[in-house]
Amino acid sequence: MTVLNPHQFFDLSREDPQSLTHFRTTLADGQLFRYVEGDRESANTLIERHFAGYFRKEAATAVANGTVGLRLALSALGIGPGDRVLVSAYSFIACAMAVSAVGAVPVPLDMDTVLTPDTAALESPDGPVAAVLIVHVQGHAVPAGRLRELCDRLGVPLIEDVCQALGAASADGRAGELADVAVTSFQQSKQISSGEGGLVAGGAELVERVYRMADLGAVRHDGGLPDWDDERALVGDNLRMTELQASLVMDQALTLEQTLARQRDRRIRLREQLGADIPVLDSSHPEGDAASHTLFVARSAGDAAEFCTGLAARGVLARVVWKKTYPEHGLFRRVLSSEAHPRPEKAEALAPRILSVPTSKYLTDAAVSRVAEAVVALRHHLVQER
Repeated sequence: MTVLNPHQFFDLSREDPQSLTHFRTTLADGQLFRYVEGDRESANTLIERHFAGYFRKEAATAVANGTVGLRLALSALGIGPGDRVLVSAYSFIACAMAVSAVGAVPVPLDMDTVLTPDTAALESPDGPVAAVLIVHVQGHAVPAGRLRELCDRLGVPLIEDVCQALGAASADGRAGELADVAVTSFQQSKQISSGEGGLVAGGAELVERVYRMADLGAVRHDGGLPDWDDERALVGDNLRMTELQASLVMDQALTLEQTLARQRDRRIRLREQLGADIPVLDSSHPEGDAASHTLFVARSAGDAAEFCTGLAARGVLARVVWKKTYPEHGLFRRVLSSEAHPRPEKAEALAPRILSVPTSKYLTDAAVSRVAEAVVALRHHLVQER
């Protein structure tokens, strides 16, 4: 069944081919590997320069996907076996999995207000902390100012997972801006999409290490052939982004502000038609949201399932963002002791009830109205006061 509001925020079939200048150039010269020959500057280089500036970092490097970006960033920071990394409990399992992949222990940060991590574990740590990883959810930015202060006090790095919230901002600034390391994704359902792909932004030395780790550990002099005799070479992996992916990313990066403006307009129209009686789950700074999704809270997990099923019957997509926190997955129950992951009770209670309705730039006025009508018809499944 075709839905009115698909979760793809970039649909190549719906774009003007003439606007995709970098993509067309890459197709025309046939060089799909990130290291291009001739005078053309690599699209990988272009997006790295662009997003280093966007996140206000010294440097950035493109990688295969966002999960890889998190893992490489942790490794480059020196996070390893036995280190405790505080991770937003309300997050995709890949965030904690990246921590476990380097041998470290993910420790859940519960919610304070909905979508905002509780800082108690940083105010009064009950054990050593090696790093903090906060996760921005579905276009809603976490205010990172206080977290930044606490990380500075403890002398530990702050990592921001911006995979779902590229372009979003809180009152403290743009998502990823205050972090030591910002990681984003270009997977199909992300704000900028090339099917897969990701990027790590941070200090020049750290990013150079991530770059080498993703490029088989080699040192490249002036972008030339790989050199494994250089003393800076290390054991790495092949985790590069292709040139075709990077060219798609660059074309979308240049129009990101227009995309955000369109999405914000779509969400404003939807909220107006929903009326004040149907509360939307807001971030602490709604005007800064990327507006890629509109969030609601269901009365119960059962109501959440019925809401999604009911909307689907009307051609509208709604999903529970994450049905459980990462410590609740069987994988982490098996590999983590109860001491390592104190229960994030607030996040556990809310996770199966938080609903997401995509509101992409492709929504027409007619589609917005039909989405609103469907939500209103099923309002009895939603919490009525926030």
